Amino acid sequence: MPKNSARISIRRRIGSIKLLRGCEVVTMDIQKVPYTRIITPAPRRPIENSAPLFGSYSGMFHTFDIRGIKKPFGNLPVPSFITDTRITDTLRLLFCDDNLIGEIEFFYGGYFAFMETTLWNRQTNRLLAYRQLLPLGFVHLPKYIAYSVATCRVKRRYVRIFSRLSKGMLYADFDFLAANDRPSCEGRLDFDSRSPQCTDYSAVIPSFVSRRCQAVYFRSFAVNGWVTFGHNQDIQLNKANAVGFLDFRKTYTALHTKRSVVIGLGVIDGVQVSFHLSNSIAPDSYSYNDNILFYGGKRIPLPPVRITYPFGSSKNWIIQDTESMVDLTFTPNAISQRNLNILVWRRDYKTICGTFEGSFLIEEGVALKLKGFPGIAKKVRMRM
Repeated sequence: MPKNSARISIRRRIGSIKLLRGCEVVTMDIQKVPYTRIITPAPRRPIENSAPLFGSYSGMFHTFDIRGIKKPFGNLPVPSFITDTRITDTLRLLFCDDNLIGEIEFFYGGYFAFMETTLWNRQTNRLLAYRQLLPLGFVHLPKYIAYSVATCRVKRRYVRIFSRLSKGMLYADFDFLAANDRPSCEGRLDFDSRSPQCTDYSAVIPSFVSRRCQAVYFRSFAVNGWVTFGHNQDIQLNKANAVGFLDFRKTYTALHTKRSVVIGLGVIDGVQVSFHLSNSIAPDSYSYNDNILFYGGKRIPLPPVRITYPFGSSKNWIIQDTESMVDLTFTPNAISQRNLNILVWRRDYKTICGTFEGSFLIEEGVALKLKGFPGIAKKVRMRM
């Protein structure tokens, strides 16, 4: 049985539950919904005594590091400094308003790293992708979320994500020179999570088997700033209708990995809404998954979902669960595809910008309707 077996899924309960963790008593209210997960304050680190602390948490880990798990790939006597090379880090920072949706992504795979920034103009339907392959050791994603920096500094591609989450702020700067049919692009964005409509969520879930784990941290923001294309297009983002979403994860990665992920973010009737949904990777995905809905500052855990694209990933995606809480259709509008091959290492991925239609059940008998709601989907296949 997992170490934190008290953090289980609760079906159709209402009232209050008390959990004892160490010397701290945590009281958690459970709303009457078809599915939920108990969310408790985050521990200092996702692992303890070389074992993962599976569960769902509020707040951030003080040290965001999963290195040192014993025997994550079986009973072979392999030292942890070797198995730790199988850890991949991914940092995604998304932002969206009525005119623009964008994503800054850093990926670090131990052997190499890359940066990709994708920008989709929702008015003209033009998608621009700026990429940079980074050599070994050129970038390391931080293990202290509250105060850190991640950068890409090369001649034609400059990106910096500067975290001051200890003060509720995060800053992003980028500057890209023109290349081929892509214009020069520059931006400065301030991500503010001090509003009551912003919140965060952490989780530690099994990575396909219980020996390995994946640790994630999500946070929502109000965004203020600007993005310019060339010398004649300037887009201003305002906190009133611009939303940001941070997805930071560290994963023990198997030889072959395949995942489909969708993130939506925007404002509905003056309420900030963002969500993350992905195909399950945990053996007990009902108890442990990273599906979450942020609605006006509230965390609403979501059940495991199945993401399918019956007519191909360039056509409509269907996202549904078995609890009737999630029923969405994602319609692609613009697609950026990239295949990376380095010796035996391969990563094929699509970044797809589009819109969601459908609904979430957020309370018993209360549905949140989505229509033309913006978001980004990602389909990844990896061998390393």
